[in-house]
Amino acid sequence: MAMVKSGWLHRQSTILHRWKRNWFDLWVDGWLVFYNNQQRRDMEDDIDMRDDCIDIRNFYACQELNPPEGKMRDAFLQIVCRDGRVISLCADSAYDALAWTMVLQDARINAVSFCYILNDLNLDLIPK
Repeated sequence: MAMVKSGWLHRQSTILHRWKRNWFDLWVDGWLVFYNNQQRRDMEDDIDMRDDCIDIRNFYACQELNPPEGKMRDAFLQIVCRDGRVISLCADSAYDALAWTMVLQDARINAVSFCYILNDLNLDLIPK
């Protein structure tokens, strides 16, 4: 499975609203997975951007948030989920936030589904 984008983002906790740095991987099938570290050993959560996400908000819609120390407000983005969760994220820069917003929006709309076809004992990955 191919990766679309990966990197560090700060994620705001839901209970104490503290910022925590997580490693994020966005896969071509639309799954966004985040971990405690870059080694990807401890998965924190995952989101199926196609099914779970109903909106991606940019920093204009995140004015109530206070950024992590050393970060600017223009680096905010939010993922709004169908179940009511709102995942607040802060990138290292406005440019990085825009890049994440664009690929997440694309994954939400255009993610590729894959199926495995067993053909003459070869396992081929075929887009649906």
